[in-house]
Amino acid sequence: MSQHKFRAFTLVELLVVIAIIGILIALLLPAVQAAREAARRMQCSSNLRQLGIGLNHYHGALGRFPPAGIGYGWCGSGDPVIFNVSGWLMMLPYLEQQALYEQYDTSSCATTLRMGTSAPYAGQSPDVSGNAAVLATPLAIFRCPSENGSPTFLVEETNDPSGTRYDIGVGNNYQGVKTNYDFSASHYYLDGSTYSCNYWDRAPEISRRMFGENSTTRVRDVRDGTSSTVAVAETLFTVVNAECPAWGYRGYLAGGIDLGRNGINTWTNIWFDSAGLSAEVGRLGSFGSCGSLHPGGAQVLMADGSVHFLQEDTDTVILERLAAMADGHTVALP
Repeated sequence: MSQHKFRAFTLVELLVVIAIIGILIALLLPAVQAAREAARRMQCSSNLRQLGIGLNHYHGALGRFPPAGIGYGWCGSGDPVIFNVSGWLMMLPYLEQQALYEQYDTSSCATTLRMGTSAPYAGQSPDVSGNAAVLATPLAIFRCPSENGSPTFLVEETNDPSGTRYDIGVGNNYQGVKTNYDFSASHYYLDGSTYSCNYWDRAPEISRRMFGENSTTRVRDVRDGTSSTVAVAETLFTVVNAECPAWGYRGYLAGGIDLGRNGINTWTNIWFDSAGLSAEVGRLGSFGSCGSLHPGGAQVLMADGSVHFLQEDTDTVILERLAAMADGHTVALP
């Protein structure tokens, strides 16, 4: 009987094989990551389209779009009663969330935030009315899959140790839930530096956005055309000088995304450069900013329901024209 001799790998051969495998992995990894990001961006786009369908169904039912929110309590808005409600809360029945909406007491406030005003809260506090439980409900439609930040307002992570400015603020364990999508709205400045809630109705038509506190926009008000006007834009969970918006209520400095003023993916603090805060990709430089973790830009929902990706280096003049709904300028997007 013949005997067969088997030769083992030499050390050099083994190292060569390992090196080849490593090279193949290095070549394939970017492709895998790109494919995963493409899938995440597609899901994000789907979320925005669903929001667009909901917005147009809301308009069809009520003859106008929802406001960005009602009854803000953080900057002396002048409303006789504080609700602190986000327009997304009003949208729930049009986002297949009728059951959740029915659990919300619309006669009561969303949060107990009150600054610069002596107006009373509407109805009962969120913990008594049951609104806190609704507002602490995570909804997938309000989160971009590329987002990697904390989805809730943890008190220890906010700029306000008490949590009352950004969280539901009722002294219980309910945590507000963040959103990656918010309405296109003005930034509440009359002269470029002064806070002014309830500004939408007083804003010059040439710069008025589709949404704002107590806004009542109708399709016919979008005179630049629904395909040329941004309705909703992406934002991120992490912000240098404040917190991002919640889907169900309006916290401090939360009222919408000002695409024309703040640009896209601005990572440095655009308000307080003297603060010495270094730029960090993934941390927006100001509240009310548009941004995403999609490479190179962010997605926006137009008033006609279409979704477009805007490059982060898009000229600010173009962004302002896209944000304003009746400035006489139209922008054709591919």
